[in-house]
Amino acid sequence: MAYDAESDQIILFGGTTGNIFLAGYTDPDDTWTYDVAANKWTQMKPFSGPTGRAAAALAYDTESDRVILFGGGEIDAWDLDDTWAYDYNTNTWTEMAKGPAKHLGPRIAYDAESDRIILFGGYNLSGYYYNDTWAYDFNSNTWTEMKPSTSPPGRNYQAIAYDAESDRVLTWGGMGLDEKLLAPNVWSYDFNQNMWQEMEIGEGPHPQGADYPAMVYDAKADQTILFGGVSQEDETWAYDYNTNTWVKLEPSTVPGKLSRHAMAYSTAADQVILFGGQVGATQFKYTGETWTYDLNANMWTNATPHP
Repeated sequence: MAYDAESDQIILFGGTTGNIFLAGYTDPDDTWTYDVAANKWTQMKPFSGPTGRAAAALAYDTESDRVILFGGGEIDAWDLDDTWAYDYNTNTWTEMAKGPAKHLGPRIAYDAESDRIILFGGYNLSGYYYNDTWAYDFNSNTWTEMKPSTSPPGRNYQAIAYDAESDRVLTWGGMGLDEKLLAPNVWSYDFNQNMWQEMEIGEGPHPQGADYPAMVYDAKADQTILFGGVSQEDETWAYDYNTNTWVKLEPSTVPGKLSRHAMAYSTAADQVILFGGQVGATQFKYTGETWTYDLNANMWTNATPHP
């Protein structure tokens, strides 16, 4: 899920419905938009597009006004390497260049200052967790492996966001070698210097490691908002890159104990939008609820539209 700032729409593609061990499990290929102001979901039904899949990564390329999708997995192919671009104005998906091969569960964020999609991590089905960094340029339709001298430990299904004020891509959490949760340190990436930096945890409070969390950058507050993930399923945190500090927000109501949910930040509404997610850590039950989070009021609101 990603926020298309030019059209002021949240764009969602695919996902998983049902229990992967039972009949009725699907990876849909539908494209949806959410209008925050109207509180309305619309199925867009483009003529063609990516195949149905779960675990794809999405980010909005501001300069090109396209939502970029990379990878994901489907029932018979769990490590897709295709790249697609979605144009909301024409309701069209366009297939672009192939990306890093056999990377399941990498995460991407759009670096606005450098006009690049930054990809980190992923897993191959042989059991290897990648720690490579890639950059995608929509204008030249090319993926480039960046090969920084230092990188975070390999991981997948981590949280990622771009801090626009500091011009850093931030990543946190995820699963690593031997299927262990990673240390709860933020890593920041500077594209211009091609450098990752580990932000060491200080004395203050901080979230514990988690798998399948989600985080987004709140541009007006200059804070990164983190919610959920396996092991801290109902916690809301705010991270300040400038001070390298976390604050546990503890709103009175939360969307529930969620992992595998999608989040995006609406600049126009100054709200975090959350959709879906797996309820609890072990059951294959998914929610279809829509929630909004207002950092100024420290309040989650169930905004699920009703027919």
